[in-house]
Amino acid sequence: MLLFRRQCYRHYIASVLAIIVLLVSPLLSAAPKQLTLKYDLLQQGVSIATVEDQLSVTGNRYQIDSLAEGKGIYKLMGERTLSSQGLIISNALRPDRFESRQSKHPNKTLISEFDWAKKVLKMQIKDAQETEKLAKGSQDLLSVMYCWMWQPPKGKGVNLAVANGKKLSPHAFVVTEESTPLETEAGTFKVVKLTDVEGEKTLYLAKDKGYLPVKLVVKDDGKHMEQVITSITGQ
Repeated sequence: MLLFRRQCYRHYIASVLAIIVLLVSPLLSAAPKQLTLKYDLLQQGVSIATVEDQLSVTGNRYQIDSLAEGKGIYKLMGERTLSSQGLIISNALRPDRFESRQSKHPNKTLISEFDWAKKVLKMQIKDAQETEKLAKGSQDLLSVMYCWMWQPPKGKGVNLAVANGKKLSPHAFVVTEESTPLETEAGTFKVVKLTDVEGEKTLYLAKDKGYLPVKLVVKDDGKHMEQVITSITGQ
């Protein structure tokens, strides 16, 4: 009888594991392993820089690196690099470190560390360190562009907090599906649009490309900036 119970228990465990594998495998296989995305950055319709993002996934860890290089006179501003790294947990990005650096202004380096155990965001700003309470589901300035690939926006609105290196700010986005496809140098995409309630930022996600970010529009102090995809490579 004891042997029979043990065999039944082993069979039960094996069945449970098989179900878990069946449920998780499509998610893992669908997740990107290595991607390079290139963008054109325009100000008032004039191309002023190129942006190259590299996304790498190894196991349950992710790494995103972004390099912006100016064109023409904007080259004098130097390069700007952003990086985000962390874990993929429950099919969502959970950043643990974010960095922002400018080659011409090393004193403007910003480093943020996400202490999820203590629910604290630690921000290194120049020679000072600031802390804020870490909200559930918080993202950083770079991961917020890509987190939708694991958790596509649902419903008509999304709320989350975003760390930009200096503070953690709540954001409310209105979600709409565009009826007209977005035409870009990298191709034509069916897009879902996320617009913050202030109307200052709009992110376009390619629904037919795993919700990759293909366009970002920022309106600030009278300036109109657009970051538009030009190529996508990788898998």
